[in-house]
Amino acid sequence: MSRLVSALRAPDGPGALLRRFLGVPLRLQTYANLLYLSALFPLGITYSVVLPLGFGLGIGLSVILVGLPLFVATLLGVRELTALERYAADRLLVGDVPAGGDAPPLSEPVAHLKHALTSLSTWKGVAFLLSKVLVGTAAFTLLIVLGTLSLSLLLVPLYYRSVNVGVRPVSGEMNVAPSVEFALQTWEIGLTIPFRLTTWYVTTLPEALAVSAFGLVATLVSLHVCNFAARAAGWYASLLVGGTDRSALRRFVDA
Repeated sequence: MSRLVSALRAPDGPGALLRRFLGVPLRLQTYANLLYLSALFPLGITYSVVLPLGFGLGIGLSVILVGLPLFVATLLGVRELTALERYAADRLLVGDVPAGGDAPPLSEPVAHLKHALTSLSTWKGVAFLLSKVLVGTAAFTLLIVLGTLSLSLLLVPLYYRSVNVGVRPVSGEMNVAPSVEFALQTWEIGLTIPFRLTTWYVTTLPEALAVSAFGLVATLVSLHVCNFAARAAGWYASLLVGGTDRSALRRFVDA
């Protein structure tokens, strides 16, 4: 479970829901979630380069025995990175990503290596680390799109005089005529409200402030979406690295 903020039950009632919606930027957990999501992409890129290179060279050069130490080092590195990823998800996110048992200590290299090769947690860690490039790309895209949209609307009063901010239909003008019809036996009543959407740009400060207010709402919605994405990332981490072995290197250093 997150050590930064305790998970609370969803409040009941419209007032409590409104306070929860408006209070999202005041909760520390929101920024812990953003930190975790922001780190997914660079870590995913790193893992997608280092792991295939280490395993590929290790297997390819194993015929001349040079690759065996590289393969073993990559394998042990995967286990340590898996333990680190599990620890980070457990600390930063809402939800439990528990640790499993302890592997044989590094002071018993043969037993430790045998456990590393045959343990399911090792290969779950490989799958998790390699898949982080996909998860990280999705998180990076989400953060960029939501962040750009929210901030561009929120900061309109600062730049509306120098940049055209507004709405412009593709054809320059769009006519819409939605209608609603009610039929009751032999009677039929229809209601049509036509309106025209034309080019509109922010030209005054009150208009800019109105757009900025809409941007504030968009920012709050974006933070809630990011919190939901972080919960999904935490569930994924719990699925793959929950119950994996603790860090053998940390145990060795602490001994």
